[in-house]
Amino acid sequence: MNTNSLKMKSEYDLKRHQERQTGKEPKEFLNATRTENTSSVANRTKIRVAVASKGGGLVNQHFGHAKEFEIYEVNRDEAHCIERRSVTPYCQGGYGEADVLDNILQTLSDCQAVLVSKIGACPKEQLQAQGIECVEAYDVIENVVLDFYEQYQMS
Repeated sequence: MNTNSLKMKSEYDLKRHQERQTGKEPKEFLNATRTENTSSVANRTKIRVAVASKGGGLVNQHFGHAKEFEIYEVNRDEAHCIERRSVTPYCQGGYGEADVLDNILQTLSDCQAVLVSKIGACPKEQLQAQGIECVEAYDVIENVVLDFYEQYQMS
């Protein structure tokens, strides 16, 4: 499955963005829900994805610059941010550190994908070798997460 670049529909909400920037976002902001319902058990399977974000409810951070990843638990109908995991940024002065990447791989080992604005070839290859898909996108987190889930289920 080629998920390197997903086509997204942006639904930017300025009020939500401002609330998130000030740390006053409502809890439900971190919990996206799709209104489509399905009775299929297969469509209720949950996966985890890691998101690199500088804030604003967007996938908008380069993999190598991320100091933390937001971990989302996703099924067909909804996505919930369940935790944030701190990491040492991979890029150190313009180049990557192998031991830092190993720690990030371990930190994200239970995730099926990492969603980032950009990622270099070396970390991308290492993540894919560990079975973690890399998705480059710049859009509202919930849109990217739920769209990835749909493509993941089709593969």
